[in-house]
Formats: sequence, C-alpha cells, structure tokens
Amino acid sequence: MKRNTCSVLNVKIDNVTKSEALEKLNELMNQKTRSIIITPNVEFLIFAQKDPEFMKILNDESKLNLADGYGVLWSAKFLSLKLPKETILRVPLAIFIWIFTLIFLPIFVRVKKQPLSTKISGSDFIWDIARFAAKNNHRLFLLGGAPTIAERTALKLQTDILDLRVGGVHSGRAENYEEIIQAVNKSRSDILLVAFGCPKQEKWLSQHLGKTCCKIGIGLGGSFDFIVGVQKRAPIWVQNIGFEWLHRFINNPSRIKRQMAVPKLAWLTLINKISSSD
Repeated sequence: MKRNTCSVLNVKIDNVTKSEALEKLNELMNQKTRSIIITPNVEFLIFAQKDPEFMKILNDESKLNLADGYGVLWSAKFLSLKLPKETILRVPLAIFIWIFTLIFLPIFVRVKKQPLSTKISGSDFIWDIARFAAKNNHRLFLLGGAPTIAERTALKLQTDILDLRVGGVHSGRAENYEEIIQAVNKSRSDILLVAFGCPKQEKWLSQHLGKTCCKIGIGLGGSFDFIVGVQKRAPIWVQNIGFEWLHRFINNPSRIKRQMAVPKLAWLTLINKISSSD
C-alpha cells in the first residue's frame, strides 16, 4: 500500500481512512521488520518544532502517522490553500481566511476534504487495533499508565471484545526498559501499546521496539485513562465541532500549559502560510 501523505509544519501525516489504516496495519504485521505507528495531534506538531529527534522519528521511522484531531486537519487544509504571491494581497487575505476558518473550523475541515480526509484519534483507534488483534489472533501488550491502569484497560478491552488475547501488561516507567523488554518477550505478544505520553513513548519505541518480539508498537498517550474512566472524553457533539481540547481543559485546568499548543499551532500555521512560496 503506497503512502499518501502531506506535510503539516514539516511533519508527515498520512491521508487515510480508518479502513485504510487497518489495511496498513495488517500489511505491517506481515512484514519481517518492526514498525512504529504514531497518532500526531496538535501537541505532537508543536513538540516536533523544537525537538529534532522527535521530528526524525515522525518523518523517518514511523510507518503510519494518523491525524489525531481537528487541529491537525485544519492546519493541513489551511496550508494547502492557494493564495496570491504578491505580499500586499497575500498577507491580508491569509489573515482573513485564517480567522474565518478558525471560527468555522468544523465546517471548513468537512467541506474541504483534502489533503487530509478524516481524523483518527488514538483513543478511538485503540479499539480498532484490539478488534483487529482479536480477529487475527494477535496478542496485545499494554505498557504504561499509572499503577493498575494497564491492568484495568486490559480487562475492559477483553470484556468488550470477544476472543481478544492480552499477552501481558506493565506499569513500569520508561527507564525500566530492560525489565519491560524481558516482560514483553516473555509474553510472546505481537502488538505493543505504549502510554508514556508524547514524545517519551515514541522515543522509547524508537530505541527499544526492535529488542522485543512485537511486530508493531504504537504510542497511545492517555487512551488507557479514557478506557477505564479516569479521564472523561468530550461528548460526541463536542468532538464533532472540534472542541474536545476545550472540554479537556475545562475538566482539567492543570492542562493549561499543554493546551497552549492549540494557539501556538494556529499562529505557526499562519506564519508558515504567509512565508511560503506557493
């Protein structure tokens, strides 16, 4: 399956539907090499701007980057717009469209389907991975999260998905890599789900996935917390209008530093568009 990607602030994002993502997952499982899958959201894009190692993992090592959130879709679509080359026209027009598309973000990302057709969040995709694993007789290994979170996540997944096999769980910290690798290999698992948070989970996979028996490793951030109910996801209608980030901030104000990634992305997208030569 040939990759169809676009660049969002110099980060490669795959333009795939969920069914195409699962097709790619199956393809990667049948390869001899180990593969990393990443679900970049707004925070990932901002981290990558100041972390060359993380940027390299995203662009050179990850075999599939799924757009996690409307912020990523909006940035990709805004950057793809055609604007006049003359500065006197380009700048005011870019600013006007920037404001307009931010106000009407849910409509903009749906009306203009390219270059990214849909968002695939890690918190949703973990269920698709689990169903894929159950259907194809693959074992999952759950790594990370606060104490007991991985165990409770495994129980919930196995309760809801018939025939799902979880080879093992581990709540250890990223630094305990030797112990973790030993546990993963002992479990004979096929897919490693890591919840260390960005960019720690991606860097951990880059350094250590090849030492495990798992064919695929994917960082899933706070997905375990959503599954067991430690954190509540926004209602579907809030997700559909692109304000899940605001819901999470209201319910957890301590996230304010992390949520600053949203206005940073908007600003960097505008600057990038104005300064580009298209």
